Amino acid sequence: MEDEAWRSVDIIRDNDGIPHVLQQKMLVFTSGVSEESAGYTKPAMEHRLVPLKDLTKSGRS
Repeated sequence: MEDEAWRSVDIIRDNDGIPHVLQQKMLVFTSGVSEESAGYTKPAMEHRLVPLKDLTKSGRS
């Protein structure tokens, strides 16, 4: 069985100085033929930038 997740790689500031998180897609194999292959992750070539404020909680409303 295969699933996907996003791994944070780095923090990058855009031209306005706003921090964004560079994330890389990871393929996660949740089950396999043996115990050793379950939980295996493999990086994919897909990346995205997400504003840091969207990934962090703030005490303010």
